[in-house]
Amino acid sequence: MEALFSLVQRHNKVFRRDKTQVFFSLLSIIIVIILYAVFLQKMQVDAIEQVMKATPQLITLVNEWLVAGLLSMIAVSTTLAAFGIMVRDYESKATADFLTAPISRATIQFSHVLNAFFTGCIFSFLALLGCEIFLVATGGEWLSAGDFMQVVGLLMLSVLLASVFNLFLTLFVQTQNAFSTLSTIVGTALGFLCGVYVPIGALPSFAQQLIMYFPISHTTVLLRQYFMEHSLVKVFQNSPPSALEAYQIQYGLHYQLYGTTLSTMASFIVIVSTIILLTLLSVLIYKRKHR
Repeated sequence: MEALFSLVQRHNKVFRRDKTQVFFSLLSIIIVIILYAVFLQKMQVDAIEQVMKATPQLITLVNEWLVAGLLSMIAVSTTLAAFGIMVRDYESKATADFLTAPISRATIQFSHVLNAFFTGCIFSFLALLGCEIFLVATGGEWLSAGDFMQVVGLLMLSVLLASVFNLFLTLFVQTQNAFSTLSTIVGTALGFLCGVYVPIGALPSFAQQLIMYFPISHTTVLLRQYFMEHSLVKVFQNSPPSALEAYQIQYGLHYQLYGTTLSTMASFIVIVSTIILLTLLSVLIYKRKHR
């Protein structure tokens, strides 16, 4: 255990020392914030204004929609960046150096997973605090203690899913150049696959199904439900139930697959099942590569 935690500390120090890598791990988040400030917020507010009058509560609702998407994206982008240390170690033969010590390959591999998980948790928690300050500063309310703890728990589950997902992807990468390409692809696609760049209801049916089958998008759905619960009641209190239901489907608070609205429990099942499946696949791939 001492060797494991020493390796995790080493990976974390290497990650934090590379300020450029930390910046690029957050680049997709910065892009989303810029897009939101330029036109995403106005686009959503204008769409809702067609059925009701704009109010401060409506602006808060839209801000909460963005925050949920950002938090799910941060979990993916930061954990993926942390796995860059693993690729760098393989390419530079540092992993071979570690194996001269009495450390198993499994311990080295697990140390990278733990580093990614801890890194993702730290960034996600800091982002949650920043998002809470942003929401309150723009007219929203603080999460209650109970809701805050539920969101923290959901973020940890989201980071765990992102860590396993990124481990699976990184096992197919051998060089820094290939990893940079992977990071670019993931960072570009992430906003679409989490339904942040474009509301899911505005996409064609095949794209909607692609998003719904993407397991990480289910963390976005759950975060939106937690963040937007009270604002939805305030904004749609004088509107027919059909208007609320249409908004939830259009903007990805609930997924409707083949005419069936997926429950919150269904999203949790997708997340947990994906974690188990990708963990098993990653173990098999790792053993096959390092017989």
